[in-house]
Amino acid sequence: MADRAAWLQVLGQVADRQGEMGLVSCPDCGRDRLEVRYIVKPETRIGYVLLWCGACLHGISVSRVRAPEGAPTWSIDDPASVDGVPDFARYE
Repeated sequence: MADRAAWLQVLGQVADRQGEMGLVSCPDCGRDRLEVRYIVKPETRIGYVLLWCGACLHGISVSRVRAPEGAPTWSIDDPASVDGVPDFARYE
Protein backbone atom coordinates (compact mmCIF):
# COMPACT_ATOMS: atom_id res chain seq x y z
CA MET A 1 0.00 0.00 0.00
CA ALA A 2 1.31 3.43 -0.98
CA ASP A 3 1.60 6.46 1.29
CA ARG A 4 0.88 10.16 0.81
CA ALA A 5 4.42 10.82 -0.46
CA ALA A 6 3.94 8.28 -3.26
CA TRP A 7 0.65 9.92 -4.23
CA LEU A 8 2.25 13.38 -4.25
CA GLN A 9 4.92 12.07 -6.60
CA VAL A 10 2.21 10.70 -8.89
CA LEU A 11 0.40 14.05 -8.77
CA GLY A 12 3.54 15.70 -10.14
CA GLN A 13 3.65 13.17 -12.97
CA VAL A 14 -0.03 13.72 -13.73
CA ALA A 15 0.46 17.50 -13.82
CA ASP A 16 3.35 17.05 -16.28
CA ARG A 17 1.36 14.70 -18.54
CA GLN A 18 -2.09 16.28 -18.50
CA GLY A 19 -3.41 14.67 -21.66
CA GLU A 20 -1.71 11.33 -21.06
CA MET A 21 -3.27 10.12 -17.82
CA GLY A 22 -3.06 6.49 -18.96
CA LEU A 23 0.74 6.69 -18.80
CA VAL A 24 0.72 7.14 -15.02
CA SER A 25 -0.23 4.18 -12.82
CA CYS A 26 -1.90 4.13 -9.43
CA PRO A 27 0.70 3.79 -6.67
CA ASP A 28 -1.68 1.50 -4.76
CA CYS A 29 -3.03 -1.00 -7.29
CA GLY A 30 -0.85 -0.31 -10.34
CA ARG A 31 -3.79 0.16 -12.70
CA ASP A 32 -4.04 3.01 -15.19
CA ARG A 33 -7.32 4.43 -13.89
CA LEU A 34 -6.21 7.72 -12.32
CA GLU A 35 -8.53 10.71 -12.42
CA VAL A 36 -7.76 14.29 -11.42
CA ARG A 37 -9.95 17.29 -10.74
CA TYR A 38 -8.69 20.82 -10.10
CA ILE A 39 -11.25 22.86 -8.16
CA VAL A 40 -10.05 26.45 -8.24
CA LYS A 41 -10.84 30.14 -8.40
CA PRO A 42 -11.06 30.72 -12.16
CA GLU A 43 -9.25 34.06 -12.07
CA THR A 44 -6.18 32.69 -10.24
CA ARG A 45 -6.36 28.93 -11.00
CA ILE A 46 -5.54 28.39 -7.30
CA GLY A 47 -7.57 26.02 -5.17
CA TYR A 48 -7.32 22.33 -4.45
CA VAL A 49 -6.89 19.13 -6.41
CA LEU A 50 -8.42 15.70 -6.04
CA LEU A 51 -6.50 12.74 -7.45
CA TRP A 52 -7.91 9.24 -7.20
CA CYS A 53 -7.84 5.84 -8.79
CA GLY A 54 -11.10 4.73 -10.34
CA ALA A 55 -10.14 1.08 -9.82
CA CYS A 56 -9.18 0.89 -6.13
CA LEU A 57 -10.71 4.22 -4.94
CA HIS A 58 -7.62 5.48 -3.15
CA GLY A 59 -6.14 8.94 -3.62
CA ILE A 60 -5.31 12.32 -2.14
CA SER A 61 -6.57 15.85 -1.88
CA VAL A 62 -4.11 18.73 -1.82
CA SER A 63 -4.97 22.33 -1.02
CA ARG A 64 -3.32 25.54 -2.22
CA VAL A 65 -2.36 24.26 -5.63
CA ARG A 66 -2.29 26.08 -8.94
CA ALA A 67 -3.87 24.18 -11.80
CA PRO A 68 -1.41 23.74 -14.67
CA GLU A 69 -2.12 25.81 -17.77
CA GLY A 70 -4.33 23.86 -20.11
CA ALA A 71 -5.66 21.54 -17.40
CA PRO A 72 -9.45 21.44 -17.12
CA THR A 73 -10.74 23.20 -14.00
CA TRP A 74 -13.95 23.41 -12.02
CA SER A 75 -14.99 26.51 -10.10
CA ILE A 76 -14.50 26.39 -6.35
CA ASP A 77 -17.70 28.47 -6.02
CA ASP A 78 -19.83 25.84 -7.76
CA PRO A 79 -21.14 23.09 -5.46
CA ALA A 80 -21.52 20.87 -8.53
CA SER A 81 -17.74 20.90 -9.02
CA VAL A 82 -17.46 17.66 -7.07
CA ASP A 83 -20.33 15.90 -8.82
CA GLY A 84 -19.13 12.55 -10.06
CA VAL A 85 -16.18 12.36 -7.68
CA PRO A 86 -16.41 9.06 -5.82
CA ASP A 87 -16.04 8.75 -2.06
CA PHE A 88 -12.43 7.56 -2.23
CA ALA A 89 -10.05 6.73 0.65
CA ARG A 90 -7.69 9.71 1.07
CA TYR A 91 -4.14 9.61 2.33
CA GLU A 92 -3.65 12.47 4.78
